[in-house]
Formats: sequence, structure tokens, C-alpha cells
Amino acid sequence: MRICGNDTLHTEASVLVLGMFDGVHRGHQALMQKARALADEWDIPMVVMTFDRHPLSLIAPAMAPPMLTTPEERLRLMEEQGADIVCVIPFTETVREIAPEEFVRLLVARWHPKAIVIGYNYNFGRHGKGTPDTMRRLGGAAGFETVVVPEVRIQGETVSSTRIRKLLTEGNTAEAERLLGHPYRQKTP
Repeated sequence: MRICGNDTLHTEASVLVLGMFDGVHRGHQALMQKARALADEWDIPMVVMTFDRHPLSLIAPAMAPPMLTTPEERLRLMEEQGADIVCVIPFTETVREIAPEEFVRLLVARWHPKAIVIGYNYNFGRHGKGTPDTMRRLGGAAGFETVVVPEVRIQGETVSSTRIRKLLTEGNTAEAERLLGHPYRQKTP
């Protein structure tokens, strides 16, 4: 697996999967499994693009949730899910202010995606105004397929980082690990 920052790598074609991927939980794994299957079908790289920190750490620091994984663990888990390239973008004021259309234009210019895989609740661009429907519209114009992966539910409950954090706060590590799909490693401050 290759790791890149802002401008160090590009592809001539890819399946691009987007998200925060904190915890690389079963919901995130579903996204990566779909992206890996498409990348294998088309014989092109699977590129995971994420941010270096939760956007709330810049937008509303007091509301920013604690990360479920260390940066190193997150990369290892993405590699285990089959990522060929992981691009970790610093979330800055400049990135925060990019319009959804410009964000997609930059993705296309760098990664030339044949498909972009996102979750059902993925938001992007300035004020989070980009939605899965926005991505479908922009993808149609730019020539890539948008694959929206529905929510992953276990025993009737949606798998989410928020739910996992709540379980950990309650001391229910076993249930949190079931939703993560891997052992939780307590981070040291």
C-alpha cells in the first residue's frame, strides 16, 4: 500500500472511496469491500481518501469526537481492507471552504475515478452541502459512477462511529468490538 499526502501521487484510473474512516468499522469495511470488488473487476487501483482529523476539530473543536483509532492503526486497517493507495489530506480552512463542485473537480483531476464509493450519509464541500445526490449529479457530468453504500445494520442498529463511542463510554467493549469488526485498542493520551 502506498500512502500519500496532498499532492504526492495520482492515478490514471481508480476506484475512489471517500470517508473519515475513524475506527474502520463494519460500515466503513462495507464501503472498502465494494470499492475493492470494483477495482478488481476493472483492474485499477483502489484509492482511499480521508482527512487527517475529524472536521469538527476545526469547525467546532469542543464538539469534536475522540478518534477511535490512531493514525497508524487506521492505515493498517485500511491496508487490511485492500487499499492500494491511502491519501490522508490535512483538513484545513482552505479545504473546509471548497465548494462541492470544486472538490469533485479536484478528485477527478488527480485520481481519474471510474467510480466513487461513498456512504449513504456522506457529506462534502463547504458547509457539508454536497450529498450522495450531489455526487451522483456531478459524477454523471464528469464521467464516473457514484456508488452509494447503504447503512450497515447489526441486530437492527446502524453501525456508526458515534454508536461505537457511546458503547465504549458505557464500558461495553465487547459490543463495540463487534461493530468495529476488530479489537479495540485503548489509546494512550
